[in-house]
Amino acid sequence: MKRARVVSRPALWLSAPALLGLLLPLQRAWMPGQGSIGWALDLFAHWQPLYGAAWLIACLLGALRDRRWLLGLPLLAMPWLTASPVAPHSDEPPHLLVAVANVNIHQRDPGALLAWLRQKPANLVVLTELSPHYAEALEDRKYGGFAHQALHPLASPPGLGVLSDRPLRNVRVLPDGLGALRMEADLDIGGRTVHFIAAHPKPPMATRKYHARDQLLRELATTAATRPTIVAGDLNATPWSSALLGSDMRSLRRATGWTPTYPSEGGGMFGIGIDHVLVSPEFARTWAERGPYIGSDHLPLRAGMRWQGE
Repeated sequence: MKRARVVSRPALWLSAPALLGLLLPLQRAWMPGQGSIGWALDLFAHWQPLYGAAWLIACLLGALRDRRWLLGLPLLAMPWLTASPVAPHSDEPPHLLVAVANVNIHQRDPGALLAWLRQKPANLVVLTELSPHYAEALEDRKYGGFAHQALHPLASPPGLGVLSDRPLRNVRVLPDGLGALRMEADLDIGGRTVHFIAAHPKPPMATRKYHARDQLLRELATTAATRPTIVAGDLNATPWSSALLGSDMRSLRRATGWTPTYPSEGGGMFGIGIDHVLVSPEFARTWAERGPYIGSDHLPLRAGMRWQGE
């Protein structure tokens, strides 16, 4: 009996924070603001796989004393149930392949990125934290064979760029009130015009940055409700963040999963997924994959999408 009590104590200590963590995305969806603590709650919501692992351990330890603990195992599905919506899946070949890479402001050599893109081609590549040195190196390498470029390099993290195998029209770079940038353009996919946005809001480590990120994503969702739209970049938000949750975000759905992309150490095993490709309801997702280490603190990713019903 004494051994059972010793076993059950860790189960109780683990179960309470794990359960609170698993339920936190619901709170983020229903009450995203929360004043000056909203950004902190959002950070805690990121770690759903960790909370799921802790809950599993708690249930297994508790079951050594009382088998009723096993009734809690279905809650392991919570990270899938509470994540932001994904676009419908299609088994057909993609009409467009989009890659996203935060190349790191201190990185100067695009060799690893371009080698990956030669092996895993994409039609559009979004580059965040694009520095002048990295942009010059891309030019020296003829932009990896991409015929069209829209680059806005900076000696600071807001630098952005897009490489494309098709013309980019009406390109414009728009700042938010905190200095973060997004790049918008129109392009043709299968004879239809698509609004494309490369975005990199600031990390939401303070109230103003947190609200600026959420406001940006909601503005883009409003656009996506009126015309075909693709949003891609380092969004500094996981699928359980208030930036991607809520009924007003239904017009932008993930074409990517929730595989960790940051930090890149350890192959991203202990990180969080904050790099995304989002699409409007006109698109279905075909597949998504994470890329290899490219010298950055982020891992790149690539996603395929196609027009729905085609």
